[in-house]
Amino acid sequence: MTTQTLTRSSSETAQNSASKSDLNTLTAQGSASYQAIQQLKYLHLQLEIDVLLQELQTIKQNKQASITHS
Repeated sequence: MTTQTLTRSSSETAQNSASKSDLNTLTAQGSASYQAIQQLKYLHLQLEIDVLLQELQTIKQNKQASITHS
C-alpha cells in the first residue's frame, strides 16, 4: 500500500511538472503572439499616417496650383 501511494505521488508530481512546463510554454507563446499582433497594429497605423500625410500634401499642392493658375 505504501508503494502504491509513493508511485501515485511520483506520477502526480510528474504530471504537475509537465502541466507547469506546458503552461509556461503556452504563456511564452501567447506573449510572443500578443507582441507580434501589437507590432503589426503599430506598423499598420504608421502606414495609415503616411498615406494620410501624402493625401494632405497632394491636396495642398492642388490648392496651391489652383491659386497660382487663377
